[in-house]
Amino acid sequence: MDDECRYKEVDVILICDGTALIGGCAVVLLLLAGLVSMAALQRLRSSEMPRRVETLLNSLQEFLQHPPSNCLQGTEDLFTPSSPAVSLQWTYRDGRLVNLPVSLLVEGDIISLRPGNEAPTELRGIQEEEHVILSRSDVFSHLSSPPSPPDNGRPRPHRLVQPQLFRVTKTPAVELVQRCLELSQDRPVSVLDNERFAVQSLLERGPAPLALILLLMLNTLRYVLGAPGVGPWPVTLLQLPVNGILPLLPLTFPSLWLLVSIYGEVRVLLQMGPQPTDWWDAWRTTCRTFFAVLRGRSQSLCHTASLLHSLGSVTVLCCVDKQGILSWPNPNPEKILFFSRSPASREPDRVKPKEKEKDDNSSKELGQTRPLCGLEMLSLSVGQAQFEDTSVQFDDMQWQRHAPSLRPLGLAVQLLLCDPAVAARVLRFSDHLTHAALLRTRPPCQPVRPPWGLYQLPRILGESGCRVQQNHWSGGHQPWSWSSVEPRSSQNWSHLLQRLPKSSFGWTRFSPSAQDPFQQQLSIAAYALPTIPCCGEPGVTAPPPVSMRRLPFSHLIALLMLHTHTGEPHLFSYGSADVVLEACTDYWDGEDLQPLTDSDRKKVVDFYQRSCMAGQCIAVSFKPLTQPYDPEIDGMCVELPRKEGTETPGDLSLSPLRQQVFLGLVSSQYQARPDMIRLISGLDSACIRFVYFSNEEEVRSKVFAEKMGLETGWNCHISLQSECFPLDPENVKEPERAEEDSCLLEERDTDESRTMEHDGACLIEDLNRAKLPKGIENVRPHLEHIDNVPLLVPLFTDCTSQTECEMVCIMQEYGEVVCCLGSSQNINNNGIFLQSDISIALEPLAPVCGQSNADAPQRAPCSGDSVSLAQLSSAICGLACTVQLQHQDNSTVIKLIKQARHITAGVRKCFLFLLQCQLSLVLIQVLACVCQLPPPLATSDVLFLSCLYFPMLSVSLLGKPSDSSIMKVPTGKNLRFLPKKTLRFFMLCFLVKFGLTVCIYLTCFGLVLHGFCLEINHEDEKLCYPTALLMNSTMWSPDWYGKHSDGLSLAQKVVAFLVLLYAMCTSVSHVHRSAPMWKQSPLSNRSWCVVVCAVPIFNISLAMGSRLLWGDLTSHHTFYISDIPVATWLLGIFWLIPLVFINEGIKLHEIR
Repeated sequence: MDDECRYKEVDVILICDGTALIGGCAVVLLLLAGLVSMAALQRLRSSEMPRRVETLLNSLQEFLQHPPSNCLQGTEDLFTPSSPAVSLQWTYRDGRLVNLPVSLLVEGDIISLRPGNEAPTELRGIQEEEHVILSRSDVFSHLSSPPSPPDNGRPRPHRLVQPQLFRVTKTPAVELVQRCLELSQDRPVSVLDNERFAVQSLLERGPAPLALILLLMLNTLRYVLGAPGVGPWPVTLLQLPVNGILPLLPLTFPSLWLLVSIYGEVRVLLQMGPQPTDWWDAWRTTCRTFFAVLRGRSQSLCHTASLLHSLGSVTVLCCVDKQGILSWPNPNPEKILFFSRSPASREPDRVKPKEKEKDDNSSKELGQTRPLCGLEMLSLSVGQAQFEDTSVQFDDMQWQRHAPSLRPLGLAVQLLLCDPAVAARVLRFSDHLTHAALLRTRPPCQPVRPPWGLYQLPRILGESGCRVQQNHWSGGHQPWSWSSVEPRSSQNWSHLLQRLPKSSFGWTRFSPSAQDPFQQQLSIAAYALPTIPCCGEPGVTAPPPVSMRRLPFSHLIALLMLHTHTGEPHLFSYGSADVVLEACTDYWDGEDLQPLTDSDRKKVVDFYQRSCMAGQCIAVSFKPLTQPYDPEIDGMCVELPRKEGTETPGDLSLSPLRQQVFLGLVSSQYQARPDMIRLISGLDSACIRFVYFSNEEEVRSKVFAEKMGLETGWNCHISLQSECFPLDPENVKEPERAEEDSCLLEERDTDESRTMEHDGACLIEDLNRAKLPKGIENVRPHLEHIDNVPLLVPLFTDCTSQTECEMVCIMQEYGEVVCCLGSSQNINNNGIFLQSDISIALEPLAPVCGQSNADAPQRAPCSGDSVSLAQLSSAICGLACTVQLQHQDNSTVIKLIKQARHITAGVRKCFLFLLQCQLSLVLIQVLACVCQLPPPLATSDVLFLSCLYFPMLSVSLLGKPSDSSIMKVPTGKNLRFLPKKTLRFFMLCFLVKFGLTVCIYLTCFGLVLHGFCLEINHEDEKLCYPTALLMNSTMWSPDWYGKHSDGLSLAQKVVAFLVLLYAMCTSVSHVHRSAPMWKQSPLSNRSWCVVVCAVPIFNISLAMGSRLLWGDLTSHHTFYISDIPVATWLLGIFWLIPLVFINEGIKLHEIR
């Protein structure tokens, strides 16, 4: 008898659960699938950047093997205005000098480096200059040909510094690609990944070992004491503890995480293209993109810099390029200052009495009676501009009343800046003046840039020529002549200036044809060094460290134009206000010439200084050249003497520049693009901070930041320029003796007024210095010891590529998720592209040079599948970027962020619901063991619930349609741990939602077992009383693992169905987490509706099939659904109603 019982026990051990073996195999297979998924994800990440580099190399090889016939199209224009957002370099290719992208330079190329420009890479001189070696970012300074010194106080003209030929010794693209391959895996871990790692770490250190130890201890105690419902030792000591922690094991989670992440990435990527209208096309596009991302064949960086993970959690969006990205490529004219005798001008009402008395005295000294005229200022603004065209217009609708004063100014600007033939000379002069400013001023003055953006001004002023005073000039006039005009003959000059527009344009619009009567004859430039003491002079030490503002360089560029109809020469000049005013003796008021007084000069200089602080400003002058001039000064440059009266009347080098007529000042600034303003506004509404990294100084950066709508108050900007490393290293010289300090203080006190009046203040006191850090090295100490204001400012000034990367790194250290926007053709952006969590490259707008380039048709793209040089350059410079967008796709950024946020919220909601369901399975098994109950769930039930049903319900939550409310919810910091407050709230919500539900599970399970026990013991309640559970097993106790195993199996299937039913009911409140159920119906999520309908049917079908296949036909007693007590069904079904209210109440609390 004992042998029979022993063999029967062995049989029970082997067949107590028919699915145990299959369950064990399923666990092993799922673990292997998880390992394979993690290995595949790691392989995709590690091979993504090499695959992109390989694609780039294939494109380059294809381009070299089959170059397009027009491959150099668009590179022939050497005088395209330079832009920091577009890295170009004069390079010799195929025997021609072309403007080639820097990223396409290769070792051995011969380049022509313009004076004052930075070296694009490592260079070495050729021939006689082979000893000259330049590193990247070194500024080319031609030291071998300095300007000739003045001869007895008389300046001598010197020739312009020419571009220098260098040989490229290091390919820029090689270093860029190598950096991308090395650092592409070093991006910060995303918020979702950090949350995943934190939850996994907590589960591994908390619930999983705790549940395993608790189950082992309780089951061992039950087995030793022989508690009722205890099975054989393999079941009690091995199978039940494993079932308890099975939901916490990463069985399906790795594969599920990989597939959900790829699906979300695909949903975000589809926002970049046209949206298909047909559902079948949408399905095919989604599947095609899904498999491309899964195989690692996508064009974007979906695994190392995911759009979903990064944009869905982005907190800071920074932009590092201004020209062509944030602003229009050319500066637009903003204000015009001129003299006018219009009726609206009432200078005596505005001028102070002292200034009026001074003007009267100046007029009396000149022996003239000054008529009623004064300075007028007109403002211009950008109208409704399209993507590649900007149109400015006057804010004053009655600006035509000043047309007589403005027309000569428009002619001068058109001849000086809007003629392609003059562009080469102007650019040569600008390079030479920039070289002089860099070499001969300390601190170095601002580089001289041709104001190409003023090409629209003649067009606007020319339109007035068709309307204003057309009838007045309808009578014919003979061509005018300068032969009998004296330089100081104001009446003759005014008569000629009145006739100037008509005779020049024939009362047509300002157009290229208006330049036909003029032919260039001569050009000359002049400059003057600053008169304030600089650190380069002996005996002068550096002032205290304050924010540096680079002064505009005092210069003048003059062009002699010959009127082909009359044969008379005319000199048109533009430059800085101080030099131009020194060359002018009169000004044009629209009707006559008036002498310039000291008060007039002071007002003009004040306007010029204020304008130069915020943008660019030029002064324009004119004179008829009746004096003899030396033709050898053509193409020369003259250094003006610092003191007046040094030049002699016979000096022919400066005589053409004297006694000019002042026409006016034109200031220009970069205007923010309307689409970028809308982008910044959308980011602000989405609680994303926009940060502008500006390489300019404080004032200019603040002015442009205000145009974009950023805050620029007293505590809203930080200068990243180190106090130890100012703009020029030669500036900083430590005083050796205390006497030098006192001498410096005395000199500063005596020259303070003169310094402030000369070109504004060279050094501006940094008012933010006591409140915010200055210099990148002081940001971290400020954050550690004072406050977090540096993480909240929207503007950083005086930036370099290195300081930008360091500031982004600081932001990331404090939990910010940074997205970087930058030019796809700026090779210097590679560092910050790699440092940011995600980077997006934008195609910059190309600047235009003059009116002819603006009116010319845009360059046609390459036909067929051929690749242009610009596309190759963008592919190289944007190698580290996740995606590259065209310049008209700025609105796509908001769409990408919205979709990424929606999917990220769905992913977080999906796995949060899955975690709660898995924890509920652990809790019910632990409580069943504590209550001395048999296992409420079989191994197969645990596997199906944790690995199939719950994941299906969780993933179906991603099908919720997107809404705009997601953009109003701020994203959190990127933390490597979960805050304790979040953990406490999660545990509280879990216990409220699932604690009572688990008790209902066990109550229903107990009722079912109680009903079966009564049937086994023929309704003898004494043997099935709940207190009997605390007693030892007896001969009357049900044998749940033997002859009564069918009852336990049926009870477990019922509990599994109730668990699934409660999970489905709980998921109703998870469909829309931002609104209650009565405001947003869960039925709007179609995928959830399908899963909710399919999962119960699938569960019932599997239960019936497993019962038929694995049921014990030799069982002593067979149980049916009808044997389940009615109270079990009533309690299980009616608990759904309060469960819905509990979940909705918790959701309302979370929303609030």
